[in-house]
Amino acid sequence: MPAKALPSTPPGGESISARESFPDIETLKVEWHQFLDSIMKTDQQLLAMHLQSCELVSLSPRGEIVLSCCRKLSWEELRQDAKHLEKALAAFYELPLVLRIVYDAEKDACTKEKTIFTLFQELSQSSEVVRFLIREFGGELLY
Repeated sequence: MPAKALPSTPPGGESISARESFPDIETLKVEWHQFLDSIMKTDQQLLAMHLQSCELVSLSPRGEIVLSCCRKLSWEELRQDAKHLEKALAAFYELPLVLRIVYDAEKDACTKEKTIFTLFQELSQSSEVVRFLIREFGGELLY
């Protein structure tokens, strides 16, 4: 069940702070996969695919939710569809959220898949046997 804003005025009549009207980010993270499922059901598989490479990072007291993408392509695509995504998030969580999408280049560098050429190059540099074969037979590893 989606997280909902707490009432701004409790039964006692005294108002509570704006921060207390939003759940913590961990609560939203728990429901993140349910949100992705709801996006998939609306025939927006491409959007859902890009969202799978992202994670919720923080929620400000003003309701600004930060979504961090570890793939540049996903970040670029989601930025183009940010208003639609913001509305979908607000509707799903039943909260007045403002979306900010950020790109995490550090994570992207760590998660890039290596090509077969990169793997062969690393192997030729680290393996004595492969270096021997290249030296003796005068070849290079090709794929």
